[in-house]
Amino acid sequence: MAGFLPGPAGEPVIFLCPFYSGADLDAGTPWMDRLRALGTPLVDQIGPMPYADALRMFDGGMVDGNHYLLRTRWLPALTDGAVDTLVDAARQVSSPFSALAVHHFHGAATRVRSADTAFGLRTDHLMAEIITVWAPDDQAGPHREWADRTSAALAPHALPGGYPNLLAPEETDRVRLAYGANWARLRRAKRRYDPRHLLHAVPTLPPPEHPE
Repeated sequence: MAGFLPGPAGEPVIFLCPFYSGADLDAGTPWMDRLRALGTPLVDQIGPMPYADALRMFDGGMVDGNHYLLRTRWLPALTDGAVDTLVDAARQVSSPFSALAVHHFHGAATRVRSADTAFGLRTDHLMAEIITVWAPDDQAGPHREWADRTSAALAPHALPGGYPNLLAPEETDRVRLAYGANWARLRRAKRRYDPRHLLHAVPTLPPPEHPE
């Protein structure tokens, strides 16, 4: 994972969050050293850690009371145009709490057949996550605008659809594209096992009465 986080004075700071998973951790050291050679990091926390701790690494950035808005785009590659868009967004960020993150989807996850699960995109790609955060007493408008403007600017560089769990309830068309050929099968399962629409924690799969 890589992207931009707020620095000590609210300025955007590049972050890299690499992972090496293997029986011999020393075998991953050369790859970490290559990243360290890019420059002098402000913080270097690379070291062995349990997977559960890795999942909790960014929990400290979630503050009770703050407002959070997420927008995402699937990118087929990190092209110059996509990079320029992310850099411009980082420079124009509306809040010192907001962030941009790019996740790499590759490896074993791409070797699963699309028909084996509901997840529709099994090719190597990246997910750009636009994380907008503002304080409780702040106006939402500028921060929503920044997120939506960044998402729209990334759209020409993006694949159809998006990560379903992070799409907004009104983005039904993108949800349909995200599941691809699995959409019809998933809708049939929804009608069969949840006809009363009791399962709606993630509000991106429309209820049974929604038009196909």
